[in-house]
Amino acid sequence: MRHYLLLLPMLCLLSVAHAADADITAEAITVQPSAGISSGNQPESAEQRLLRGAFYYHYLTNNYQQALVSLDRMQKAYGQAGTVAEVTVMKAAILLALGLEDDADALFADAEDYGTEASADAWFHLARRWQAKSEWEKSERCIRRALQLDSGAAGSASALNAAYREEAKFILVASLAEQDRMHDANDVLVTMSQDGIWSGYARYNQMLSLMRLHAVSRDLEKLIEEATYYLPDTYEGHSLKDRILLVAGIYALDAGKYRQAEAYLRQISLDSAFTAPGLLQYGWSLVDQWKYEEAMQPWRILQQRFSEFHPAVIESVLAVPHALELLNATTQSLKTYEFVEQRLLGMLDTLREQNARPQISAWLNEWENQQQGQSWGWQRVNLGDMPDGALSRTLQDLLDDRDFNQMTSALHDLNSMMNDVRRQQQDLKLWQEVLQHRQQKLAGLNADKKLQRLEQRQAELTRDVLALQQRLQAEDKKVFAFASVSDQQNVDHLAAVVPRIEFLQRLNTPTRDLGIYKERWRRSRGLQLWRIYEEKPDRQWQAQKNYWQLQGVTSALLEQLENTRTALTWADSSWQGFPQRVAQQQRLLEQQGKRLQQLHEQQREQIIAHVSRHMTELDVRITDYLAQARLSIARLYDDSLQQQVAGGEAEGKNE
Repeated sequence: MRHYLLLLPMLCLLSVAHAADADITAEAITVQPSAGISSGNQPESAEQRLLRGAFYYHYLTNNYQQALVSLDRMQKAYGQAGTVAEVTVMKAAILLALGLEDDADALFADAEDYGTEASADAWFHLARRWQAKSEWEKSERCIRRALQLDSGAAGSASALNAAYREEAKFILVASLAEQDRMHDANDVLVTMSQDGIWSGYARYNQMLSLMRLHAVSRDLEKLIEEATYYLPDTYEGHSLKDRILLVAGIYALDAGKYRQAEAYLRQISLDSAFTAPGLLQYGWSLVDQWKYEEAMQPWRILQQRFSEFHPAVIESVLAVPHALELLNATTQSLKTYEFVEQRLLGMLDTLREQNARPQISAWLNEWENQQQGQSWGWQRVNLGDMPDGALSRTLQDLLDDRDFNQMTSALHDLNSMMNDVRRQQQDLKLWQEVLQHRQQKLAGLNADKKLQRLEQRQAELTRDVLALQQRLQAEDKKVFAFASVSDQQNVDHLAAVVPRIEFLQRLNTPTRDLGIYKERWRRSRGLQLWRIYEEKPDRQWQAQKNYWQLQGVTSALLEQLENTRTALTWADSSWQGFPQRVAQQQRLLEQQGKRLQQLHEQQREQIIAHVSRHMTELDVRITDYLAQARLSIARLYDDSLQQQVAGGEAEGKNE
């Protein structure tokens, strides 16, 4: 039982690298300005560099839909012949990211025919995707192509991105190690940086390969020492160091090298994900060396620092009294077994109380509410952890289960799709309301009659404009044009004064000479006409301006009327059948919503059943531990009773 964790590190081969591939981001990654994809050895233009950078940005941020669109735009900008290899390689990488392995494999076969025309970065991204799919041979072929292009174009713009070089060598080492080609992997490993994190991952994978091949212990010990010594002083480096030490310790325990296992396990830190299994195995390594008192110390630390439902803690609960029993501390062992019995009974009560449908359902509801706003499918980013609480602590062993995580991801996708359907239904409902509102408003406006009145008004304005135009043309023919009404009246009055004076002169003989007055009136009339002539340009400009403004208003009104006629005509034609189409879409969305709701409920039932089944198995496991504890208690009492009986018989014989 104590070696149940041995399979965990073995199954986690390259898990760090896979996790890094699953969460590819553009952090600290720069795109080279040119990577050998421009045709005719011509330098890239600003537009080409922008489109290429946009594609790699969308790809590295996992926006594969937009990445495919940017890939097509980039191909058009470079020309069909200039990027056929680059596009083929990157499209294969995107298809692998989307899970379309067969299509990606077909594109990969085509891409290999193009030789070295694709960039080193493109081959690197494809190799990373093949590595995530555990296709080691294909990953090796891709990464060798990338490194070959990098070495052939060292220092140029088409070389491999500097941020990828160490990771590329790690991918090659991991691919070779998985194919059990240790000598080739060693040749690549010596070219890597000694104290880099990627060299640490490479040594870790090489160590697992040596364990799988049962290599000479001396070589394995040397590799473990190098792997733990050269790691960087970072959180990631410390975590990798603890993982290496844990795997090495478990392997040494299985090989019967208890002192060596103790040396490895003692170095594991107390603040990592490998602390709990490390403390458990450290205690067993001491037990195998008959150091029973020392073995109980790491188990007590384990029980104090971690939840009682942690798998390592559950195993250590019975390990402590077992060590006391091996130490011949019978009384203490018996009391500890009794304490363990009460503790296990309390755990069973808690477990059976939590193993209820309402609690599990509420736990799932809380988790789903925390994931609001997340998309579904390949657009989904990493989901949040389960809500922290007593149930999550009880199920912590289940939360790392791959099947459980896939089921919760499917539940989230169904929930997100249901939200999308509800959003579409709400949008269609708003469309229906807008359509009804517009129809009612148009019917209440009595648009036909208003339009008819506006047409009459526009016709009247048109006639006025024509009349004004004719008047302006007539004014241009006059000698003293554009005179105002008052000026025209004054001129007429002045023109009529002299004839009237002459008429009065014929009727009566004047007593004075009227010639002076006649000349004065003629001069006044001339001055009036001269003033009219001087003001003609200003008055003409003002009249023309007013005419143009009226003509503009008339043209705008005419355009508005034409648009109104078109809108009324199109409104009827566009609305014809539209409410029926909206209603049909509503029915389809309602059917999809019901189907998604049904699938969502089924998925919830599967998760609840899976959780309940896991808790039942945990119940059985704890019950077995409880039975072992009770059997040990009964055995110790029986041994004590037999010793007492044997002691009494001896005393009787002596008497």
